[in-house]
Amino acid sequence: MDWFCKTMTSIVGNEKETDVKKILVVEDERIIAINICSTLKQYGYNAIYVSEANDAIEQIESEHFDLVLMDIMLNGPMDGIEIASKIKRTKEIPVIYLTAYSDEATINRAKTTEPFGYLIKPFNSRDLYISVEMAIYKSQVQKHIRVVESRLAENQKWETIALVASGISHEINNPLTSILNLADLIALEAKKNSNPSLKEKADKISEESERIAKIVKNLVSYSQSTSSQWTYSNLVSILNDTRSFLHQYFLKEGIQCELEMGDVPHVYCQPQKIKQVLLNLMQDARLRVNTREDSIGRKIAVSMSVVERDGNEFVQIQIKDNGAEDLMMGISQMNSLDVTRSIIAEHKGNLIREEPTSAWVFTLPIVKPV
Repeated sequence: MDWFCKTMTSIVGNEKETDVKKILVVEDERIIAINICSTLKQYGYNAIYVSEANDAIEQIESEHFDLVLMDIMLNGPMDGIEIASKIKRTKEIPVIYLTAYSDEATINRAKTTEPFGYLIKPFNSRDLYISVEMAIYKSQVQKHIRVVESRLAENQKWETIALVASGISHEINNPLTSILNLADLIALEAKKNSNPSLKEKADKISEESERIAKIVKNLVSYSQSTSSQWTYSNLVSILNDTRSFLHQYFLKEGIQCELEMGDVPHVYCQPQKIKQVLLNLMQDARLRVNTREDSIGRKIAVSMSVVERDGNEFVQIQIKDNGAEDLMMGISQMNSLDVTRSIIAEHKGNLIREEPTSAWVFTLPIVKPV
């Protein structure tokens, strides 16, 4: 708990004090809207207003806002509560209601949208300032709590995988050794008795057992590094590890996985998390190529190169497949896409989907050692 509190204090405290918070005022009384915006600007906020529901939704969809001050009673087909409900479905923006009505029915409707405040008109500038400050701060804290919880869950997941992998390795390797020994004995007996059919079966048992041993070894190797420490890491090595981990699946499903890696420098990152990004995106590519009716020609091509943008250098990794172009499955419908985007954002990188070429492309900044 002490660690959590220190982390939260550190994260929330790192918000730049010079950052100007942007607020949208949705109010159909023009004089009131202008007064509210003027008051907010005096307190250092960037405030704009709209009077129509559709304008409010359009602004929120096209721009970033830290807070919405929403009048409940608006002219038009939708009131403020309905607009807030629509916002809540797609955006994480705190809403404070502004209203001259405080009847029980209105309050109960407003509560369903989980507002961050409720100001009864008329209100003074001090009440407005306090409500805005508290709502923005509470929203920031909630977002950071979700980030911390996600990181904790991620670390715990990898620790669990490592623990399970070690247990599996111990439990499987012992009987697997016995199977290999017995297969060798059968092969020797078959050779002694000139029984090629039996020897062929013994050799097949040995071959499949070695394959199981390799899968277990890859699983243990892949899950051993659970550290979230930042370090200068070899992305080529991380990519090779990830392909090795998936190799048995590719082999079984007839997928050809090609790597094209240029001369790229080490990148300052959390290697285990970058492994997870690569694993998630390559698994998505695997799902896509497996939708092909033709099992021949299934292909995943992964390339790595250095690109320059706005005077800065990045490592760019492209994971391209020849599967379905608009697949309504894979990580697009799973939490792993959110995790993938979160990890890349944490590394100050970028992720895009190039649908015409059926490729994931993500970049990581190249940070020179001090």
